[in-house]
Amino acid sequence: MTVTQIHELNEKFQKGAVQLSELIPSGTLVQATSMLIRSARKIDELFLKLLKAPSEGEFTRIMGKLEDESDEVLFILDQLEMANKKQKIALINDFLKEGYDLMSMYSRCFDYIIDQKIKDEE
Repeated sequence: MTVTQIHELNEKFQKGAVQLSELIPSGTLVQATSMLIRSARKIDELFLKLLKAPSEGEFTRIMGKLEDESDEVLFILDQLEMANKKQKIALINDFLKEGYDLMSMYSRCFDYIIDQKIKDEE
């Protein structure tokens, strides 16, 4: 998967969050989707910076921020999933799947980048 494709998945996820908050406009859901959008944007920005990190220290700093933002997204997705267990709203379930898939894709990318960084340093 290319960086452009990952960026497009991220944008699709953000648009899904907006649509979800428009279709189910509860205060809690709007707040959660706003937080997801903010974190998804931040992950997208940091991911590009990680690829261009000029030093090991900068790489490590950016990686730490990416882990924090990814944890935030996963926490909110988990909260949405627990809240939707009773109602089982298909729209929310589809959104959750997209979110978990996106975070999984980023995780695989981070692992690959770290592996490559280690190989380059050896």
